[in-house]
Amino acid sequence: MRAALLVSALAVLTLLPIVQAQEHSTTPVFRIDSSLTLVDVIAENRKTGLRTRELLTTLKQEDFQIFDNGREMPIESFDIGAEYTTRPIALWLIVRCDQKKPLGFHSMFMRGKTQFLKPALEHLGANDSIGVAHWCDDGNAELDLLPEHDSDAALAKVEEVLSEKPITGKNRPGELAMQGMIRMVLKNTHETVPQRLPIFLFLYGDHCATYVAEANSIVTDLLETSGMVYGMNDGAWPFDPHRMMPAIGVGPGAGQISYLVHYYSGETGGEVYSTVDPKLYSAALDYILTQLHLRYTIGFKPLDLDGKRHSLTVQLTPEARKRFPSAELRFRPEYVPVANR
Repeated sequence: MRAALLVSALAVLTLLPIVQAQEHSTTPVFRIDSSLTLVDVIAENRKTGLRTRELLTTLKQEDFQIFDNGREMPIESFDIGAEYTTRPIALWLIVRCDQKKPLGFHSMFMRGKTQFLKPALEHLGANDSIGVAHWCDDGNAELDLLPEHDSDAALAKVEEVLSEKPITGKNRPGELAMQGMIRMVLKNTHETVPQRLPIFLFLYGDHCATYVAEANSIVTDLLETSGMVYGMNDGAWPFDPHRMMPAIGVGPGAGQISYLVHYYSGETGGEVYSTVDPKLYSAALDYILTQLHLRYTIGFKPLDLDGKRHSLTVQLTPEARKRFPSAELRFRPEYVPVANR
């Protein structure tokens, strides 16, 4: 759904036991079909009156309906994370360079605290991978560690990036560097075999903006690859949803989308989490990984691979909604029908 979620106290989340997806006795075979569009869906049951939720893992193919531009499409494939049939993930830990700003302004809240993420990373599946990337306001962007299976190396690389000398620069080079970094990750996704689902985890206070056309171009690139954007921060830079969309008029900020991580997460089916307690970083990441490992993947064949953005709706059937009245589905609200590369 479009609204990203901020959770100030992650201890209230009902965290299911972590399922180590893809860690099976045999190597799973993942579907490849150049004409098939795969839609990743996270199903949650929100408990009325409480800020708690749990994942729904027992839904069947016949419980879902999927619509392309308002037209219901036949479901051609249905994969269930709990049964180890969904694609493995490539988790990218992403940070912004030190700029001598307040700790929560960019990514510096994470310096010296990356080890709090380690317990959650132990739950990556055997076929998952983890990489590191960053961008700076001087225009530089790098893939610091290509996806592999060494979470300790990834955490060490994040600490290394955050411990480098502060970078001075201006907003515009930083905006373009962020866009370049995202496209570098997507290029790596296309070139990697087997192709994993790219997950962007921004360890970042989300003080950023860019022009509407550029933000929408990035969203289109993400949609073509089914990439999902998540964020995690310390809440020091409060999120104001009313300021996320473009300002009207002229002057600084006019015609720009702010809170880009929140915006990208809403457009790709991800979320943003905030907590002032570093000890809860692992709980937040645990829940992100659990969502991804227990997701459903629905496949359908578009009528036309026209390369344009289509509205996408996934919903439970009326019968399923009666069984799960508090169920909520999260998925990307648009997709781009193109032949898989």
